[in-house]
Amino acid sequence: MINTLATALSSLSPEFATAVLATLPLTELRASLPLAMTVFELSVWDAYLYSIIGNSIPLFVLLWGLPPIVLFAKNHLPWLNRFFEKFLGHYERKYKEKYQKYGRLILFLFTMIPLPGSGVWTASVLAVVFQIKRSFAVQAIILGMLAAGVIVALITTGVLGGLSFLL
Repeated sequence: MINTLATALSSLSPEFATAVLATLPLTELRASLPLAMTVFELSVWDAYLYSIIGNSIPLFVLLWGLPPIVLFAKNHLPWLNRFFEKFLGHYERKYKEKYQKYGRLILFLFTMIPLPGSGVWTASVLAVVFQIKRSFAVQAIILGMLAAGVIVALITTGVLGGLSFLL
């Protein structure tokens, strides 16, 4: 899949292709950074910069765009409202107090750890679901993203080669 994406993006500049890959939910910077360094042959710093730029886009789109969509769905789509109440409402009620108390730390760690399913997209959705204050969520997710980028760059360059199974 990654090779297919890299081939599809090969007509773009390496910098723009890196940012696009970092924007996508399945790749984020965990794939864009290594591809930028190995396939697109960008320097570590350029790969890091364009990956961070691209990975920041979903953060703002989701934190500001998702709440109105959720509100609209709750008010106008009864079947989706039932889903929110049954599935997400359960988790919201169960963990909301902990998320309000430890939300920033959890969002930071969740974004920082380069594992499949974690990252900016999921952390942003969790921030919306658990109604974490946007300013807190933005700080935590950006710091986590910056840390994840350093970890992925260190793994890709071989400094933390023993952790390459995370990519």
